[in-house]
Amino acid sequence: MIQNEGFRSLFKGITSPIIGLAGLNSILFASYSATMRALETVSPHPGNVPQPLSHVFAAGFVAGIACFLVSTPTELVKCRAQVIASRLDPNPSAAAQRPILSESGSWHVTKDVVKRFGIKGLYQGGWVTILRDAPGYGVYFLAYEWLKRELEIPPGETGGINTWKLLFAGGLAGTLSWASIYPLDVIKTRLQTQSHLVTTDPYLSARTLPIAGNTLSPTVTTSLLSKSREQRGLIHQTTRQGHSAAPSSAPYRGIVDCAVRSYRSEGMGVFIRGATPALLRAFPVNAVTFFVYELVMAELQKIGM
Repeated sequence: MIQNEGFRSLFKGITSPIIGLAGLNSILFASYSATMRALETVSPHPGNVPQPLSHVFAAGFVAGIACFLVSTPTELVKCRAQVIASRLDPNPSAAAQRPILSESGSWHVTKDVVKRFGIKGLYQGGWVTILRDAPGYGVYFLAYEWLKRELEIPPGETGGINTWKLLFAGGLAGTLSWASIYPLDVIKTRLQTQSHLVTTDPYLSARTLPIAGNTLSPTVTTSLLSKSREQRGLIHQTTRQGHSAAPSSAPYRGIVDCAVRSYRSEGMGVFIRGATPALLRAFPVNAVTFFVYELVMAELQKIGM
């Protein structure tokens, strides 16, 4: 990937999640805390008895729904930027690739979506995003809180051995959360990156093929960047000889249609392709996320907030 597209290819589509991450985490943790307080009001617990884990799951579930406003457009722009970049031919000159590189930027993708579909276009795949995020964040907070209790981490204590305990709890919680909803993430990504939606590439007609029965036509080999996306079922034109086994080019009619057609054409394995790097990434990212959250909350408590 670096050889064909340069070091920047490792960060294609990163602008969108960086911009959206602060807002998403703010909504996530604020919604979670507010829901926990509401549940405590409805069903109070005496003294220092922690709230039941069912409350924790419910609060995470509600927080996942609240995150929909930020997570859907962020994910849509990121995925489409990566798919456009994956159409690069590894062989031509940099000048030939420049038009596609310029159109695979997050800002360009955002403008194109809004121009063609309006603001509502940024929320294509919104329902499946909610179906992914609500239970996913429920598991996220449930696993984290359960691990904290099992590891006997005192509230507000972030130093010493508790640092490593918190990092472990946060990392494992993130990994379990992603494992629980990864098949839904595959479906979400497929719905948001269908070929009739991703058409900003000025050379699209020369780089993709219509799927008509078993007809095979030559096509430009996709770059190494597309390899990980192929594992998620986003790129089907993979060789100069023609298409790999791919579902019909007709747009998906919805979540169920996407799942059924993906299963029929590629088998059950399609729903876990690419899971390994996603799960490996989830551990360090969420270990740091939860640890920073605990640090901030501990400091706020010290100043009486």
